[in-house]
Amino acid sequence: MQYTIVLEPRDDKGYIARCVEVPGIVGYGDSRGDAVERIREAISDMQKTWNEELQGVIHAVRSEVIKIDVADAA
Repeated sequence: MQYTIVLEPRDDKGYIARCVEVPGIVGYGDSRGDAVERIREAISDMQKTWNEELQGVIHAVRSEVIKIDVADAA
């Protein structure tokens, strides 16, 4: 899955990376590469958390899991 990342130079030094699709996911680094790697890790952690929470819900109730398509809003 691809995510849109906005890289911004920081005033003090280094970079901040923000994820457009997931507000609140941020990565900081001394270089662009460091910031991207940190946000990649943060997104991966977020995905793991979402999957764990979803599995908990599925096991807690009698749920049906389906997949749907949603058109891009662009």
